[in-house]
Amino acid sequence: MQSPKFHYFQFRKLHAYPVYLRFREDELNSKFSHLIGELGFNELNAVESKKVQLHTPHTKMLTIQFASTRVNQQMSGSDLDKYGSEVLSIQGGTPVYTYRKVGIMALPAHKTLWDLALHSDISNTDQMIGFRVILVRFLSQALADLGVLSYWGTVKDESVVIMKQGLSFGEAVFIDWNKKAIFSNGGEMKLNSHLKIIRKDKDYKIPQSMNREEVISFLSVSTCLLGFHGITNPMKRAIVEMSAQVTANYSVSESSVNL
Repeated sequence: MQSPKFHYFQFRKLHAYPVYLRFREDELNSKFSHLIGELGFNELNAVESKKVQLHTPHTKMLTIQFASTRVNQQMSGSDLDKYGSEVLSIQGGTPVYTYRKVGIMALPAHKTLWDLALHSDISNTDQMIGFRVILVRFLSQALADLGVLSYWGTVKDESVVIMKQGLSFGEAVFIDWNKKAIFSNGGEMKLNSHLKIIRKDKDYKIPQSMNREEVISFLSVSTCLLGFHGITNPMKRAIVEMSAQVTANYSVSESSVNL
């Protein structure tokens, strides 16, 4: 039987992050291509794909395929309702992330190859938002040991706006303190000492700035990283160093002058 052919994608190829996706050639549709492009994945050609080093530190490769009938039923189970859309569990010693009616992803610790089974009928808007959320969760895990921070939100007027996941519709911002770069759906922005963070995770009555301790606490507990052990030491260092140079404000409303 002939082995399936895959399309390979690298996260922010120009920055050489060792984080990749691969799709079966017959399962990659235009909707997926647009979404992963927004997230910053660049397609690799045949020569580049063959040069991917799977045994280097921090390398992560997520293989994405459509789920079998049995797995479709598993991710649509009614018992998931009581936990919400997302569930992180341990199955056979391996962390398994499930997004109801969208996908199941295995994230084996200290392994390079991870797998995502997508619901075979994925099509509606909510499911595509769920797929985006899954990929953000994957990136957050894959980049955690490199100290890259991720938050639900967007970049507006060169400020990072951080909000609740439900308000972001799966959109996220990635901050690499070491590379001094910020990545969002809008592309790449240089991270400088004038960076402003706007906290928009809930409604506040009056506009006010956050002190350094508040910034460290907020950035530590609000990341997109979903795991059993909290944020990594490289992430903690990045947050502490960044908190000394950025300004952060509570946002009052949609019409706030901060936005």
